Amino acid sequence: MLMTVDDALLDRAGELKRDLVAFSRQPRYDSAFSEVLARHSDGSELLDEHRLMMLWDYFVLEHRLRNGRTIVEQFVDAHAELSRQEREMLLGWRDVVQGPFEVQHRDGPALIVVNLVDDLTYRVRSNMGASVFRPMLRRSFLITRLVPVGDEWMLSGPTSVLRPAERDAAYRLAVEMSLHTPEAVYRNPEKLARAWEIQRADRQRFIRFFGTDLVVVPGDQAQERLNEFHEFCRDEVLRSTPEAARRRSASDAPVVKLPPDLVESETVALIYDEEDGLGFYAEFGLVEAAFADPDLVRRRRYRERALSYLHDDSVEPMVLRRLADRDPDKASLLFRRLLKRPRFDWARDGEELLRTAKADYFARVPRPRVSPLSERLAAYAGRR
Repeated sequence: MLMTVDDALLDRAGELKRDLVAFSRQPRYDSAFSEVLARHSDGSELLDEHRLMMLWDYFVLEHRLRNGRTIVEQFVDAHAELSRQEREMLLGWRDVVQGPFEVQHRDGPALIVVNLVDDLTYRVRSNMGASVFRPMLRRSFLITRLVPVGDEWMLSGPTSVLRPAERDAAYRLAVEMSLHTPEAVYRNPEKLARAWEIQRADRQRFIRFFGTDLVVVPGDQAQERLNEFHEFCRDEVLRSTPEAARRRSASDAPVVKLPPDLVESETVALIYDEEDGLGFYAEFGLVEAAFADPDLVRRRRYRERALSYLHDDSVEPMVLRRLADRDPDKASLLFRRLLKRPRFDWARDGEELLRTAKADYFARVPRPRVSPLSERLAAYAGRR
């Protein structure tokens, strides 16, 4: 149950945040933070103080340690004296909203902002008092993180303020976040529904172009075929959507560049699945051949590639299902030989095998692979 936000709750939230930060500075977390820091800085630059503080806030609230738990979860476990409401509030801080926010107006002790990524409105408080909001003028932009407190939100970590004239910088960051962290977009259920609609329409274009939702091409032709598909999509959208034609540059954005391991492989499968979206799978021909003739797994290259499809997290379960469903008896024989399980039966054991080998996939909520931009972000992208 959400709590009404008052000064006492904000003060307590501030105390708990300070205690949590102190808890996170124990030496036992130094190695884990060093790994996070190396991943985000790529060893090419030192982070400035603001970015370092933002990263630390992420590390404390969201990063999962090797034991699968976050620091805030360990903090709650270590403090049995916390009330139920305090425990719920702390664990709620794992639900962080990040990104550029446009300031709408002040509302008493709170600031009303709109997230440029998810287009949702947030009522924001600060445990340091409302005076923090003085430089945050209407139509300015905040680069910050928010955590839930009661039925409102609280600033978490440092905040940068961009002037209204710096709108393009805020929009650029929002576009980047929308493309690289689509989960941030999907906080808005309307955007999530729209993303599924876009993906379904894009899949139908794929089928119209290739004649099927699964096509296998030589690796050295994969990029060319992908480019041709995107040109087909662009032309179809421009013909059917006048407003897209007026913003033609937005449709001329560069397509996905396939990585070297794909274009250097003998064959690549392009699969546009209804749920998993568009995916690319190296050396699909070898695996396809092994499913058609299980005797091939006596040869090392077929055996290793088939096993890699089973254990590689980038290969969704639907890829193996599609291959196995062509001939379940041959799929059973294939996995008997691969796994040395003489009684393996695909119809009986296949789903359990996939759920064991690809547990991380099944632990995730299905999400589309496209990120719909708001009208203003789409207009901004169209001007670039």
